[in-house]
Amino acid sequence: MSNARRQQVDTVSLKLHGAPAGFVFRTIEEIESMQKASSALSPHRHNYFTIIWVRQGSGLHHIDFRSYAVNDDTIYFLTPEQVHHLQLDEGAKGYVLLFTPDFLHEHGLSQQWIENTGFFFKCDDMAPFHLEPVMDVNNLEHLVHHIRDEFKQGGAYYQDAIASWLKLFLLECKRLSANMETTVMGKTNSRAQLVKQFRNLLESRFREWHKVSEYARELHITPNYLNEVISVETGKSAKDFILNRIMLEAKRYAGYADLSAKEVAYALGFEDPSHFSKLFRQHQDQSFSEFRETIRKKYH
Repeated sequence: MSNARRQQVDTVSLKLHGAPAGFVFRTIEEIESMQKASSALSPHRHNYFTIIWVRQGSGLHHIDFRSYAVNDDTIYFLTPEQVHHLQLDEGAKGYVLLFTPDFLHEHGLSQQWIENTGFFFKCDDMAPFHLEPVMDVNNLEHLVHHIRDEFKQGGAYYQDAIASWLKLFLLECKRLSANMETTVMGKTNSRAQLVKQFRNLLESRFREWHKVSEYARELHITPNYLNEVISVETGKSAKDFILNRIMLEAKRYAGYADLSAKEVAYALGFEDPSHFSKLFRQHQDQSFSEFRETIRKKYH
């Protein structure tokens, strides 16, 4: 960490040869080489979507304070604003697809469609997608190779072609995932849609709205009904979702920014910093400063 006071987690913008880009393809080997050259190994977040397919490798992937062991044929789907830190052992191989929300919009892929795939989530509740040994992943790799070739060759309409291959890649992931499904999906369309609307609203308003009633009012339903639907469909209450989202951002500040607990409280919409401190201790079983010390020893 530099001597300058860090206000938040470093956000990395998508660039190619120093200029803003909508889509970039890399191999894991290229990413690792670039990181070593720039010493850019600290936790960070992107303002774009990231798909990392580890074909072969081991290590650890830290995503918003959860750590996942890296195994062969594991795909990680990262949403903009998630904080992550990928630590791979030497010799890892695979592919990395990076694309912005604007790229999706400009080439006929709505962000809603991307979210509907079920792989990209707003917070840290999506486990990596592990491809089982019995699965035939040849078609999936074939699609990645098409994306790679279009990216490297350029030419007329190459970004449109990449967007089409990207959609096919995600559809193939959905097919493979569906074959692994072991639970019966009993959600009705209306209830599932309400869950999605609530979570999208939460992502944009969690700094301002801390009460279930505020979200219910915006969704034109009663707080009791919102709580009922969220609890039945997810197993967690709407209040839990709100608190967990606030605490996730608080932990991001604690781990990667030089703001006091009082400053973080104000940044997250608390008028009374002592109330924030009490909530944080209840949620984490330690104070904000204690959590900061613990997490920085782990990740820095």
